[in-house]
Amino acid sequence: MASSMDLDILRKSVVLDALPPAELERLAPALKRRSYRRGETLYHQGDPGHVLHVVLEGRVKVVLPSETGEEAVLTVLGPGDVHGEMALLDGEPRSATVVALEPVVSATLSREDFMGLLKRSPGAVEGVLAGLAQMIRRLSSEVGDLMFLDLQGRLAKKLLELAETHGKDDGSGIEIQAALTQEDLAGMIGATRPRVNQLLGSFEDRGAISRRGRRIVILRSDVLSRWAAS
Repeated sequence: MASSMDLDILRKSVVLDALPPAELERLAPALKRRSYRRGETLYHQGDPGHVLHVVLEGRVKVVLPSETGEEAVLTVLGPGDVHGEMALLDGEPRSATVVALEPVVSATLSREDFMGLLKRSPGAVEGVLAGLAQMIRRLSSEVGDLMFLDLQGRLAKKLLELAETHGKDDGSGIEIQAALTQEDLAGMIGATRPRVNQLLGSFEDRGAISRRGRRIVILRSDVLSRWAAS
């Protein structure tokens, strides 16, 4: 069952934030908390889709795996974000694999409870539609980036996006809180790990970023913005 702190996070969800407080309280007993270790897979592409996930703590990456072991990283999700709704809506298997980037706690909702929520709550339907629209806009933008931006521009734009959604201002810059590997970044922009390493080194040399282990700090967003627009 969700705690009061969990309910505060659920209210930030695109899917659930339009629910009246009474509806969210009614939903709470159906939610189940599940914990995952860093690197653990929440579900694989092709698995049956029985539950909806809302991230309560930590971050996950949504990936499309290939037969060669490489991954296309579609997005990174954090507290309040929802995933797994597509399989619940159409009854088809999972369309992607989801992996914990760090220790993660999710609130899960069964397909039966989720569909019941949609039937009785227009606000939940609006939230699902808004979430799907956001996903389509993001994917459309990324297709355009692959067509019209070079690797430097794509990486600069992706770092700015990650800073906006997962960044924290520490006084010296905006630190991207998601602990992403260079392979993860490569999977986001259609590059190789060595090329991403080379570009990050170039960004660092020019004073646009600094690196703290896997964490990247944006020091000059104006510089990255110029590269992202070229």
